[in-house]
Amino acid sequence: MRLSIPISAFVAAIVGFGGTLAIVIAAAKAVGATQVETASGVTAICLAMTVECLLLSWRTKMPVITAWSTPGLALVAASSGFSMGEAVGAYIVTGVLLVATGLFGPLTRLISRIPASVASGMLAGIVVTFAINAMKAIPADPWLILPLIAAFFVIRLFNPALSVLAVLVGGGLAAFLTG
Repeated sequence: MRLSIPISAFVAAIVGFGGTLAIVIAAAKAVGATQVETASGVTAICLAMTVECLLLSWRTKMPVITAWSTPGLALVAASSGFSMGEAVGAYIVTGVLLVATGLFGPLTRLISRIPASVASGMLAGIVVTFAINAMKAIPADPWLILPLIAAFFVIRLFNPALSVLAVLVGGGLAAFLTG
């Protein structure tokens, strides 16, 4: 087995979880959640995903991974003026609509006709605010952020599979060492 396979899996798991976790926290902050409410929400999401993964994996006899709605979270995080109750209500309605999408064939077929490029573009439009905010953070701590950006692009020239891992490990190490 090539070394890039487990490295890619590790990076995908960490970045996939950590990246969306940052969006979960940003969404909670956008609706005015307290630190305790945010921690409770993150714990509930993680426990629900754990139970879902275990049950679905056991039932299908194959590894199954579930996920939260990154586009939905990004949309809430990029918005303002909503209360915690309104956000929870929106997620309940969205959950009901997702179940309806899976249960009713015509609706499923209609949704599947949305081009992937349109869905990706919608997500990119929402997530671009996070990328812009990352760039705005450079003046706050250029000695931390700029070397990580440079490391990403330099390492990517030689080994794209290791570039994200190097930045992930380097950023974590730098954050740990600097407190």
